[in-house]
Amino acid sequence: MENNLPSHKSMEAEKDFFESFDLERFWYVLKRSKFWLVGFVILTTSLAYVYVRYTKPVYNSESIIKLEFESEANVLGLVEVVNTQERNEISGEIELIKSRLFLSRVAESAKMDVSYHVYGRYLTDERYKNSPFRVSYKIHDPIYFNRPFDIEFGAEDSFKLTFIKGGEETSQTYNFGDEIQTDGFNLLIERTENFDSSDDNRYFFIISSRDALISTLQENLNVIPENFNAKTIKVSYSDHNKYKARDLVDLIDSLYLDYTREVKNVAIEQKIQFLNSQIESTEKKLSEYEDYFEEFTIENRTTNLGEDLNRTIEQLALLDSQRYFLKKSMNDFNLIHKQVNAKGAIAVNPFLMEQLPKSLTESITEYSKLQQERELKLASYNETSYIIEQIDTKLDKSKNLLVDLLETYEETLEDRMAQVDRRRNILENNLTQMPSMGTEYGKNRRFYELQEEFMLSLQTSKMELEITRAGTVTKNVVLSPASLPSIPVKPQKVLIIGAGLMIGLVISVVYLLIRYLAHNKVAGVRELERLVKVPVLGAIPHYKKESLSHTSLVVKKDSKSSLSEALRTIRTNMDFIHSSAGSKTISVTSTISGEGKTFVAANLGAIIAMTGQKVCVVDIDMRKPKVHLAFGGVSSKDGVSTILSGKSKLKSSIQETPIKDLHFVGAGPTPPNPSELLLQSEFNDMLEGLRKIYDVVILDTPPVGLVTDGRLVMKYCDIQLYIVRADYSKRSFIKVINDLKGTGQFPNMTTILNSIDSTPGYGYGYGYGYGYYTEDESKTKRVASSIKNLF
Repeated sequence: MENNLPSHKSMEAEKDFFESFDLERFWYVLKRSKFWLVGFVILTTSLAYVYVRYTKPVYNSESIIKLEFESEANVLGLVEVVNTQERNEISGEIELIKSRLFLSRVAESAKMDVSYHVYGRYLTDERYKNSPFRVSYKIHDPIYFNRPFDIEFGAEDSFKLTFIKGGEETSQTYNFGDEIQTDGFNLLIERTENFDSSDDNRYFFIISSRDALISTLQENLNVIPENFNAKTIKVSYSDHNKYKARDLVDLIDSLYLDYTREVKNVAIEQKIQFLNSQIESTEKKLSEYEDYFEEFTIENRTTNLGEDLNRTIEQLALLDSQRYFLKKSMNDFNLIHKQVNAKGAIAVNPFLMEQLPKSLTESITEYSKLQQERELKLASYNETSYIIEQIDTKLDKSKNLLVDLLETYEETLEDRMAQVDRRRNILENNLTQMPSMGTEYGKNRRFYELQEEFMLSLQTSKMELEITRAGTVTKNVVLSPASLPSIPVKPQKVLIIGAGLMIGLVISVVYLLIRYLAHNKVAGVRELERLVKVPVLGAIPHYKKESLSHTSLVVKKDSKSSLSEALRTIRTNMDFIHSSAGSKTISVTSTISGEGKTFVAANLGAIIAMTGQKVCVVDIDMRKPKVHLAFGGVSSKDGVSTILSGKSKLKSSIQETPIKDLHFVGAGPTPPNPSELLLQSEFNDMLEGLRKIYDVVILDTPPVGLVTDGRLVMKYCDIQLYIVRADYSKRSFIKVINDLKGTGQFPNMTTILNSIDSTPGYGYGYGYGYGYYTEDESKTKRVASSIKNLF
């Protein structure tokens, strides 16, 4: 119960705050600062508007991707482990998308290394996919990356290219479609379908390096978790061109899905790469074996060594048979040759006769017939007979022919025997090599068949993996594709202009509070009443009808003004302070000069004189006299100083004014000792003389804050008026008033607030204001009655 009640100290602090806060002073400072306050608000709001107006809008395109992760912890039912793992994996995927490795793929696929811009009146605009020209380039010097190249279209197909070379601006005119060759770069600039020959805009393009593109992507890309429970992330990209922002988000999404698919196929790709290497190695070995078989076939003219071995054995047997037959034939021919040489009968094997050449057979037959004929003739004839000799002659011819034929045929048989021997040697040599060749050939054939089987299995495995790879589908999916923004995210017009307005208001409030706290001058009647310990007799509004270079009698010029009305009120209020009959002596002083004591003394005297009372205003401020200025006169040689020093008489020093019954006594020449003169009895005598002549004597004294003359004079007066000027007199001056009141020597001491703002409702602590004045006695009585209640 006690805790709910405010403490005594807090209530006192709150009370002190409200008591210390001067609302009148605050409104005074507010009124004086209103133009500054409005100016601050207008200035900050205008700056905010200018910022919004001349800041390039930034658009933000967004997409949402749903992620799927596989974890063995799901099988085990470890929910906390799964949640933690999924959060870590989501964070990992976000960092992957924002990494330079991934963004390098985006930069390569985006093909945005050349950006095209147009100069506006104040800003530049990127011509994304609608540039009137297209640039192909080859940079030799990296210094030309990331710097603008200006283009200005000329007549027909020409244009002027401007760029910085060696720190100096270089311009040259070229034609579209012509290659531009320099030491630092090669350019080819061509027109597009968006080209307009009447376009007089100035363009520029920038060739960005790969690092600059990646840095730009990193700077403008933002990836954040959208919903951890749903495992979704938001991919957003900001750019001055909304279409470019959307295209880049689309590209990032598609490349990310492709990347996740590639990650899933990493093991498959590695297997396929291994199979490709094995297939390549196996193909190489098979090719070597095929080359071996081809060379073997060309060299040995066969691919079946078993058959060749049998055929070789058969050929050797055949050659042995031929050799035997040839050997036997050669023996038979030797026998025939011997028989022929012996001139005996020839005995020839009939089988041999069948194989001999026909000419040799006929020759042997003919020789044998002649031999037989000779034997038959010898039975009838002797050897010397003519017939026998003819037969011998024929025998000799037949013998010679037969011998020639036999020798020729023997040579033929020897040649055939040599050929058979050579072939037999070759076959015998091949026969000895065939087992080792067959072994090597068979081994290579077996290896070749094994490699073929291995090759078939590799290709089968590769085909299965490629089918698996083609069927791989990522579980990540784009839930919301990239949006085309219609409203820029920067600058936020309403927010910035509102912020500018609020900043202006805050600055205005701070400025107002600073001026309020720094305002050490009295501002209004309520403030004066709260500070002083004496009654506030009234407030005199500031005279605004004309600028016064010195003290002037303004009530005569405008007797119905609010200022005149205020002085009449003060005149009435003084009757309540000192209502005794007889002459009244009134002192008018202030803390320092410039607070309007002479102005109040002169005009108050005029207002009192207008009631028919005789009034005299005496200028006691002998150091700085001003009363004579108020009445339009000049400083006289006779005055207070001469009266007090005995150099002149009182009557001769009194001067008339334009107002009836109002006179004044000037200060006279400035004496060296004004204070001492006031202490003399002559001063009291002068006052007594004035009281006898006038109903009211008003003494314009020197400022009490500067000299002591004023305090000396105030002791002789019935009413002491202390003038405080609004927005001029410092609050510290109030201490002087309170100190004077504290002495107890001035019971009828009052204050008047001079030169306050005459705005109705401000500066008046009594609930009334000054307007058009009319001599209405009933109104005067009501005002006087309200003032009387204060005392």
